[in-house]
Amino acid sequence: MRLLRFFISRVFWVQLGLAAVLGLVGFVALNVGLRGFTRHSERIAVPAVVGLDRAGAAVALEAAGLRPVVIDSLYNAKGQPGAVVEQDPGAGVEVKGTRNVYLTVYRSTPPSERLEIEEGLDAGVARILLDVKGFDFRERYEPTDELAGLVLGVRDLRGDSLGPGDRLPKGAELVLVIGERIERQVELPDFVGLSFLEALDRIETAELLPGRMRWSALPTNGQDTALAVISSQLPEYVPGRRVRAGSEIDFDVRLSEGADAAGGDDTLFE
Repeated sequence: MRLLRFFISRVFWVQLGLAAVLGLVGFVALNVGLRGFTRHSERIAVPAVVGLDRAGAAVALEAAGLRPVVIDSLYNAKGQPGAVVEQDPGAGVEVKGTRNVYLTVYRSTPPSERLEIEEGLDAGVARILLDVKGFDFRERYEPTDELAGLVLGVRDLRGDSLGPGDRLPKGAELVLVIGERIERQVELPDFVGLSFLEALDRIETAELLPGRMRWSALPTNGQDTALAVISSQLPEYVPGRRVRAGSEIDFDVRLSEGADAAGGDDTLFE
């Protein structure tokens, strides 16, 4: 009964009305405050700061009511250290006040990279790796039989050898040493007048190979072969003449007079 009287009393309705007014005032105040804090209606065109140094970009952005934030840096040997390379949002984009503008700048010191080039690596692969890692290099060729077309090593400009685990700053100047097969020349001996067996021994010593053998007659036994003599050779001997190592030398082989008679006029090519 008392509760019913309270609900229909003047005091209840006065308090209810006061609560409603206070709630409405609070809602309006909160809405106005949030609008002022977030500045939804304020739009600012982002200044162009690419190309400015870091300090100059910060001044320009802060003067426009924006916050500069450096998020990354990269190295370029031709770039101005500290200069802005990229900005996000871009120049001219309209944003609300106090918005962060993210900057990428050139770093002042080059990063280091592991060389990762070792002996025996394909020269083409080595060139790609050095390019990707940002090294400046020139090529040098040295003769080799086993590693032609492959890497013999990497050196600095002083000539010191560098290993695959060495770390160097980007832009470092290097020398890539590549193997090159060069045909080695040897002196051509004079085989004419030597016995057949002596000629075979000497041709091996001279790093040459026996080619076609033309016999004056067919040897009938080992003694005939042992007594055979080189009568001519091709290429012909000339003092100081040099030929490629591994070249074949053709011989005319003459048997002894007794063997020639026994063998008749037949000739044998091997």
